Amino acid sequence: MTRTFLFHFGIVVLVIAAVAGWKRKWRLLAATVPLLLITVGPGAWQYRPRPAPPMAGETLTVMSVNLLMVNETTAPIIREIEAAAPDVLLLQEYTDHWHTSLQDAVGADYPHIVYFPRDDSFGAAVYSRRPFVGKVQRYVPLGSANEPQMRAVIEHADRQVAIYNIHLLPPWGMEYTIERRSQVADLCDLFESEPLPVIIGGDFNFTESGPQADALSRIGLEDSFDLGGWGRGTTWPVNSFFRWVPSLRLDHIYVSSELTCTSCRTGQGGGSDHRPVIAQIGFAQ
Repeated sequence: MTRTFLFHFGIVVLVIAAVAGWKRKWRLLAATVPLLLITVGPGAWQYRPRPAPPMAGETLTVMSVNLLMVNETTAPIIREIEAAAPDVLLLQEYTDHWHTSLQDAVGADYPHIVYFPRDDSFGAAVYSRRPFVGKVQRYVPLGSANEPQMRAVIEHADRQVAIYNIHLLPPWGMEYTIERRSQVADLCDLFESEPLPVIIGGDFNFTESGPQADALSRIGLEDSFDLGGWGRGTTWPVNSFFRWVPSLRLDHIYVSSELTCTSCRTGQGGGSDHRPVIAQIGFAQ
């Protein structure tokens, strides 16, 4: 939790520094400098100009969206999907009403889908313009939970690529926190044995600064936003009172070492409490 909210602590320190400067409390101002470097510094560093990584061949557009299961206002997100025109669309909190709305609006553009609607927060779907290779796995075992976690295989640049749609449990209470740690441990074991290049997107319910992200990095997965994004890339929350609080990056699209990302951005997510993530992915040179 300390690592997750380090940037927020830095905002408080920044206010203290501003007041210290205004009051000409130079010692207090000087004392805030190392704290600002530790807290706000990493977030500010993400705004530096970065050249796009070199990519070989064609680009695959992948979009991950947490729809928010209680969100009945489907039009804004559907417009974003139509504008981004992803090749692969990963959807979380997928319900029957979202299935009906998406099929009416973009179903003809995505002839290959696998879906599991639920009336809670853990329905899921994968929409693809490209055929699936073999059978899509709807229940990738992660921890002891039985929520849908999906694995599909498509062909990209004449090679097979495994696509995962993941929604991990949020850190609500000790039981969920322990279970999510088990899910992340199983993810690491799974990808270490995965024979194909991997794209894994979804709502991970952890930030880029947390130990869970470190664990994925150690097995060779990179966050597309760290490769091709600009800024903090935050995705939650974007509605209610909490939209005025500096948000967190809980939604990610990770790629394995064979792949890279030339561009990654967040959308608006109108009606949801999450912003979508859209990444341009291809094989690294």
